Amino acid sequence: MRRRDFIFTGLAGTALAACASPSPPEPLAQLPDGRLLVVAPAADFDPARPPPGWSRHGDRAARMRVLPEAGRSVLSFDAPGGDTILRRIDGGLVSTPILHWHWKLEPSAFDGAGDGLPRGLRIIVGLDGGGSPALIQPSRWMRWGAGLPDHQRRIELSLSGAGVARRELARLELAATAEDGARRVLRPAAQGLAGGWIAESADLLGLYRDFFPRDSVATARISFVALGAMPARLPEAAPQAIGHVVEVQLFR
Repeated sequence: MRRRDFIFTGLAGTALAACASPSPPEPLAQLPDGRLLVVAPAADFDPARPPPGWSRHGDRAARMRVLPEAGRSVLSFDAPGGDTILRRIDGGLVSTPILHWHWKLEPSAFDGAGDGLPRGLRIIVGLDGGGSPALIQPSRWMRWGAGLPDHQRRIELSLSGAGVARRELARLELAATAEDGARRVLRPAAQGLAGGWIAESADLLGLYRDFFPRDSVATARISFVALGAMPARLPEAAPQAIGHVVEVQLFR
């Protein structure tokens, strides 16, 4: 894969839709401190035509693009959200249990009333290999999860809140949601979280043990990381940008 696609590349797996048995993805690029780099977009990366190893999922034709922000390129998501851009990976959950990322929500996304859905950004982590086939249900519920690749488990991390009369009053909450709807609040709702870049980390191993206590963490593997915006429709007067994501990493 050419460097122009993503500055971190090292992943060159066959696109999911191209083959019933896609080639396993290559290892993620390793940073000097040992972290594995999942997302760090280059200026000419095009989410509408993702490179090998990447795919788009959903049916809303949501707008995603790469924009310059403070001297770097970031993935930006406009309303209405709902679609995701996904990178296939293959890494042991125990060996890289911590997910770290930077994101920013636009304050204008929380102006006024809308469709009643939460507004914000989300990261979805797909997992395989930890559950017995007897414990895996073939049909699972999870909000806005349609169209993702086959997987056994998934955890959604979201920073979101409702629209309010004055954007500065918006209360945003960081939460983790499992495929069956089980939910854990990682940071209670608070004001003042929109408008600036926020560095977040989540203990995927701890969340996996909490959500799926009967699974074997020793055999669980991370199979994809997907990014997107909540599928909220903003008021007509509000700009359509919901937020931006950059620098998603995995480490121990």
